[in-house]
Amino acid sequence: MPISLKTLIDKREVNTRVMALLQQRSVAAIYEVRQKGETGTIDERSFVFSDDFRSMEIYPVGNTHADERQIVAAFGEVLLNAVIASPNHPKRLIKIANDCTNGEIRDLDDLDLRMERRLSDTIYLPLIAIILALLFLLYYLSH
Repeated sequence: MPISLKTLIDKREVNTRVMALLQQRSVAAIYEVRQKGETGTIDERSFVFSDDFRSMEIYPVGNTHADERQIVAAFGEVLLNAVIASPNHPKRLIKIANDCTNGEIRDLDDLDLRMERRLSDTIYLPLIAIILALLFLLYYLSH
């Protein structure tokens, strides 16, 4: 049964998979919704996750037209609430959320770029750790 982000936040059940989907899928999902012509704004109720947390859909709320800046600001509020309700509070995501709400991030392209950087950081750190471990093992075995 699908579950909204609002329910997860209220129950303090925002897990790492939810946060990963928000980082990886949210901006693309917002683009898709806007291309369909749905112009409402977004909030925590707009983000709906499958029960296995493998997919996420966005359903804008209201019929009032929201421009791109309003959508970005609303997403910042959603992201901040999700980060606060999650078990860990990544400072980078808090900064992105604050930049959305205070107008430093003005459009979806900027938001997409900032979110993408966050993902690439997460990929490179484990790779560096693995390479260092393998180098240490190689050095240890050669002596």
